[in-house]
Amino acid sequence: MALRIEVLAREHRSLLRDFRNQEPSLVTYLRRFALRHAQKDRLSRTYLALDERTGADRVAGYFSLSTVSVERASLKPLSGLSRLPRFPIPGVLLSRLAVDERVQQQGPGRHLFEEALGRSLTLAATGPVAFRLFVTDAISADAVGFYERFGMSRLSAALPARMVLDVGPLLGEPDNQVVPEE
Repeated sequence: MALRIEVLAREHRSLLRDFRNQEPSLVTYLRRFALRHAQKDRLSRTYLALDERTGADRVAGYFSLSTVSVERASLKPLSGLSRLPRFPIPGVLLSRLAVDERVQQQGPGRHLFEEALGRSLTLAATGPVAFRLFVTDAISADAVGFYERFGMSRLSAALPARMVLDVGPLLGEPDNQVVPEE
């Protein structure tokens, strides 16, 4: 599938009406709130995956990124994070990821996840801010299974399930490196 990733902008409005997903909240967010959250409220940034095969662009899927802070106590089950300080740990939140139902099971979900993680890792490696976690809230058991395939760990049994991925090892950082406090 030939996908092109673009940051959601006003010129994409006409494409949003045709987006379909079995989860109504994901459709509503894209159509009603994503542009406002990006441009006016500065709460998140949404990226569209445009399917170029149809001749005219169609939204094959999207993801939204924002910031998050995870309480250190909730990370107890993850041994690789056991030596982090006892205060909230900063991260990037994959707040939404959705694929149009007409192209599900054709690879756009994986492409969107990898794009979101890749952009986050670039920010972690070179950006003006630092963070340790890539975080999402899986809304269903199917979503939990999807994110687990990418190495994300579930922090609770309830749905939506908070899931995290430690970006330290992905950036080549040694596990459990302890820096003495001064």
